[in-house]
Order: sequence, then structure tokens, then C-alpha cells
Amino acid sequence: MIIANCKLKIDPVLKFLNLFLKNLGRNKVRTTLTALAVIVLVVIYTFAATVTDTINRFFDSHSSQSRLMVREKWLIPSCFPIRYVPKIASVSGVEDWTVWHFYGVFFDDAGHAGAGIATRIDNLREMHPGLENLDPALIDAMKRERTGVLMGQRLMEQMNWRVGQRFSVNSFTHPGKNLQFKIVGVLGADAWSRNFFFRQDYYREGVGDMDDVNIVWLRVSDVETGKRVAADVEHLFQTSRAKLRAETESAGVSRVASRTKTVINIINFVVAILLIDMVIVLANSISMTVRERRVEMAILKILGFQPSFILVMVIGEAVAVGAGGGLLGAGLAYAFTWLNSAGQLPFRIDFLVEFPVPAKFILHGFVVGALVGFAGSVIPALGTRKVRVAEAFSDAG
Repeated sequence: MIIANCKLKIDPVLKFLNLFLKNLGRNKVRTTLTALAVIVLVVIYTFAATVTDTINRFFDSHSSQSRLMVREKWLIPSCFPIRYVPKIASVSGVEDWTVWHFYGVFFDDAGHAGAGIATRIDNLREMHPGLENLDPALIDAMKRERTGVLMGQRLMEQMNWRVGQRFSVNSFTHPGKNLQFKIVGVLGADAWSRNFFFRQDYYREGVGDMDDVNIVWLRVSDVETGKRVAADVEHLFQTSRAKLRAETESAGVSRVASRTKTVINIINFVVAILLIDMVIVLANSISMTVRERRVEMAILKILGFQPSFILVMVIGEAVAVGAGGGLLGAGLAYAFTWLNSAGQLPFRIDFLVEFPVPAKFILHGFVVGALVGFAGSVIPALGTRKVRVAEAFSDAG
């Protein structure tokens, strides 16, 4: 009698396991295609999200209210007489100042480019956001080495250079005025990863430009002082041949940001559409799977499993597929941009060099995939609560 009762309890379990394995094999193709769809969509989503994230981080890192940018009011790029600088720096309220001379270059014949900034070295850390923790030894090295440069990390990786290396450039902003440099240090800040800094005196002598400057940066104590200093600077040169405009860094960034707002909104719209597409793809696949597994779910009910368990099981499978696809998709996007920046691919996409996928987006892709899996499975999973045992076996028979 005991053996018979055990057999009655074990047989349904064996039948369920057999049916589960058959359904697993039958749904393998659909599950694989669903995962591939999620991977592709997450790759596209990761690239789009990286662009917006990079732009927003750039604006956030250049939004100081205590830094003023002084430029020529009507010229692009800005350029005005360097003899104005002592007058600007002597305005009441200015605590510190520096200058920028732009020097755009090609590093090789393949077209790898970078933006050089000739500036004061003694207050480089104080006047440039993101460089506050720069090793003072690097500043000392710049003072000792007339041709020394502090090179952005991205440029170092792109060119496969090392500290101590010497190189020459071809300038596209100063044709024929090509300089030679020696790398004395690397800039770890993301905001300057595509730039390199070098000495103002070397620039002026090397290109023969002793008369002009592109930008003057001022540091003030607070917002109100900044407004007053900006007004005083503009008033000081209002009758000069070169009219100047002074504004806080945040105001300048906001003006630039307003021009790119439309582009960012379009990218965000594309990202939203991609997320909706992922939810629809998963929901459709799960709905088909639920219909095909009605007998399996009916057996679970016979074995005593509650509808809530079946609901969690379906959602769990979808979350697993979404999370796995998201993790793999974001990982592929990260690996591709890393290999692209390192020049390890047979081709090169320069756009992606400017917008490399950060490592943090691998976890981000995992979370997004899991959330999409959850969102796409809720409605189909709720439908499993309506599965009736009699109808399921009647349709299967």
C-alpha cells in the first residue's frame, strides 16, 4: 500500500520533468533568438546611452560659477591681443588667471588628431577642473622640460605612446608651424582625455605668435563677484577694436548645451524606442512560450504548486534571459570600443574613439536587460493564473 502511494506521488513528478525537458528543447530556438534580439538592442542602446552620458558629464565638469571665460565677442575661434591680458587680470575681484592658445594637430599620416592647449603651467591644477589632484611632480617636470607635454589618457592609448617618448606633429591650425614634444606625464581626468597641455612660452616662440591669445580664464570667489568682474571686463574694452565677452563657465556651457539639446533629445528618444522594442520582443516571445507550456503549468497545479509560483517562474525565466542578453550585449559594446580605440581591429571607427563605452555600462546593461525582462513578462505571466487543468489536457489530447 505504501509502495503504491509513493508511486502515485512520484509518477506525476517524473511526467512533469519529462515534459519540462521536452519543452526546454522545443523552446531552445525561440529562447536563443530572443536573447540575440536583446543582445543586439542592448548593444545599440549602450552606444546611444554612452553618447548622452559623455556629453552630460562634459557639461557637468565645466559648469563652475567661479570661473570666467573671456573671449573675443565676434570671432570664432576667439582671438584678441595678448596685451589685453594684464588689464584683465588686474580687474578687482580676480583671484587667479590663465590663458589658452589653441594648437590643433595631426599626430600621424593616418589622421589621428588632438587638441593642444598652450597655457600657464604654474597654476595648471588650480585653473582646470579635474586636474586638482594632478601630481605636483608633473608640474615640476613641465617647468624643467621646455618641450614637455601632459598628454590625455585617450590619446596615449590611441597612439600607443609611453611617458618619456618624443614626437612631432603636423598642425592644421598653424600650417607649417610644426612643433616637437616630449611626454612628461599623463592626464587621468576624462574631461581632458583628448587634449594635451604644454607651455605657453614654447608655443609663442615655436609658432611665432607673440601678439594674440584665444581665451583668458579668470577665477573669482563667488557668483556675485563673477558677475561684477564680467561686467567690468566688458566695460573696460567696450571702445577697443576687439570687443570682449566675459561670462561664467556655466553660462558658456549652458549656451553650448542649448545648441546640442535637440541632438540629445533625439538620442534619448531613440533610446526610449529601443527599450520599448525590447519589452515588446520579450513579451511576444514569452506569450508564445506560455501558450505552448499550458500542459506543463497544468501539471504544476496538479502537483500542488500555487499560481503565484508559476507566475514567479515565468517572470524569473524572462528576467534571466533579459539580464544575460543585457550583460553580453553591453560587454560586447565595451570590448568593441576598447579594441577600436587600441587599434586592434582591422578597421577603425573614429566616432567611437570619442565616445568609448565605460566599464560601468556592463553592469548597466545587465540591470537594463533584467528590468526589460521583468517588464516584458508581467502581462504574459499573469495569464498563467487562468490556465485550467481540464482545458489544458483537453487541448493537449
